[in-house]
Amino acid sequence: MRGNLDMMSEARAWWDVAAGHIPPMVLEGEGEFLRAALDTLPPEPFTPMTWPDWTNAVKAATGRKGKALFMPLRQALTGEDHGPDLKDLLPLIGRARAEERLRAAIQA
Repeated sequence: MRGNLDMMSEARAWWDVAAGHIPPMVLEGEGEFLRAALDTLPPEPFTPMTWPDWTNAVKAATGRKGKALFMPLRQALTGEDHGPDLKDLLPLIGRARAEERLRAAIQA
């Protein structure tokens, strides 16, 4: 994640995103996609390979690719449009929080 931080003070904010509560983003029209993402969310333990493996499964289930695949996942998981690489951040978020955030985004 170091390459995505301009200052060390930003690390705290991203730790809060990974380990704390974030308000769910309203992602209009993304409910079916996020349900497919939730259905394909792999079991723990999460590693840096979990992100590419999971997004490949979501891609196969939905036919989405590129920004249409990655952006709603990032927004649902972090509440942000940009940030550290999710292959590094997802293991810190963990499965329980990822599942909770996906469910919250579906219901928002």
